[in-house]
Amino acid sequence: MNEGKFKTYMYAAKTIGGDYAAGYQRGLRRHFHGEKFGTEAEHQQWLALDGHRQELGDGYRDGVEGGPPRGFHGNLGNLNAQGELPADSQMQIRLNSQVKARYVKKAQREGMKLSAWVLKTLDAACQDNDHENH
Repeated sequence: MNEGKFKTYMYAAKTIGGDYAAGYQRGLRRHFHGEKFGTEAEHQQWLALDGHRQELGDGYRDGVEGGPPRGFHGNLGNLNAQGELPADSQMQIRLNSQVKARYVKKAQREGMKLSAWVLKTLDAACQDNDHENH
């Protein structure tokens, strides 16, 4: 894995937040740096996490494999192209509370906060549209 992909995947995971993202970031560091990151005993402990620590363990195992974080496609070109741009603008919308609750539940099922899920979903819609127009 090259440094650019490592940074892109780390940035994507940071947008998710929560235990899955924390585990994923640690696992991805282990994947990228190898045995220089953490001890073998720590690595085995993280691999074994389950039960009430399932999200941390799932994230770690996904990160160690070197794939993109859950909820993201392997092609994170938009994130890679933009780098770590500062969030310098806001978007505000009004919607029905029942509709918002559906969105929140969907985001939670994917282990994401609502704002990160909305951004991921909008980015995916733009990518789908870009593919249709080419």
